[in-house]
Amino acid sequence: MNESWIDRWNERYSKEEFAYGEEPNQYLKEQLEKLAVGKILFAAEGEGRNGVYAAKLGWNVFAFDIY
Repeated sequence: MNESWIDRWNERYSKEEFAYGEEPNQYLKEQLEKLAVGKILFAAEGEGRNGVYAAKLGWNVFAFDIY
């Protein structure tokens, strides 16, 4: 990953407020209601709002992001 992309993401996530808020994605919430709880992977999870939500519902969450 080149420096300009790294700088862009560092800038986005360096602020005190959450870049996308603290509430999980609405679409994700709707879809999780349709599935049996189990293991779930969140790629490009950013600050973790969706993974935290799923974990609170009992999911075994695996999440990662670049860097």
